[in-house]
Amino acid sequence: MRKSVVFLISVIYIISIVVVTFFGLRVNMDQFNVYMNRLEITSYERIVNDEKYAFLEFDDNDADNNIIFIDWQTGPDNATNPDAIRFSLVNATYTDSEGNVTVYAEIHGNGELVFYARRTVKVTIAATDGSNLSDSITIRCY
Repeated sequence: MRKSVVFLISVIYIISIVVVTFFGLRVNMDQFNVYMNRLEITSYERIVNDEKYAFLEFDDNDADNNIIFIDWQTGPDNATNPDAIRFSLVNATYTDSEGNVTVYAEIHGNGELVFYARRTVKVTIAATDGSNLSDSITIRCY
């Protein structure tokens, strides 16, 4: 009886190895992601009522002077994807009744905000790594 019990345990052990190998246990890599816990715009000139503001004087003669950079910091330092962010603009375009769109400002992925006319826009930066963090700044180009 002892030999049959040892034999049965050995057979079950080998079958379990084959079953696990065949069906596999997939590792969920999301459990190893380190999400951002801080996302903050750092290029502001003043804070009024907990809102960040920056200002840019529009130059009619030189379009290169109508650029401002949005700087930001993320954390922690070991975040899996600290560059997983997106920008959005509010009040940067105008669509008339005929559907024609006028672009007053646009932002690039590196944080470069280009103004084509005098305008006040709100820039929001949001994390896309699943942490749902965001920060905003209002920029007045006068």
